[in-house]
Amino acid sequence: MNRGVKILKKMMMSVLTFSIMLVFSACGDKAGDESGTFLSLKKDGTIRSQIEESFEESYYDRDELEQAVLEQVADYNSRTGTESIAVEKVEVKDGIAQVGLTYMGAGDYAAFNQAFFFAGATGDAEKMDCNLDVVLSSVKDPGETIGKADILALKDEKLLVTDISEAVVLDGKALYTSDNVTVSSGGKTIKRTDDGSQMIYVVYK
Repeated sequence: MNRGVKILKKMMMSVLTFSIMLVFSACGDKAGDESGTFLSLKKDGTIRSQIEESFEESYYDRDELEQAVLEQVADYNSRTGTESIAVEKVEVKDGIAQVGLTYMGAGDYAAFNQAFFFAGATGDAEKMDCNLDVVLSSVKDPGETIGKADILALKDEKLLVTDISEAVVLDGKALYTSDNVTVSSGGKTIKRTDDGSQMIYVVYK
């Protein structure tokens, strides 16, 4: 495995070690200038991923990193016969590398990153093998809870179930979450609080 691939794998699989910082504009409660490592869920179903990592070691090479990113994305698109992942950015500046990718959907993100990632209609969750035997608490009133039957009965809301550790900027606002999730930025941003051994659940709209 060449150094570029190792660098990319380190960036994509070791997000627990990253310094994550999200900066949002106060206008309209929408995501504004974001930095760090995070995912953004978009209204059209696409997922924007930004990975940020220290890149100060002298033996790291920006061109090698870019080649590794392009090769892995091209390999995935070739194997799936699609153009499901697009490389938006590979930059190295002031000792920091940033890689921006756009995925056509949650399935592509999950497959490429070897993660569990469901984001969609609550009624589709069981079809994707999501375990819904959980109790979720209201963001506004933690004393208010919902269970499996309540989740499946929701019609307009969406459900996020994942084992990733990155912060996620929702295409809506969090309404109910599992107890290993924190919510910030007016309900727009969620992040896990545990060691990553459990799934996180977020109902949002």
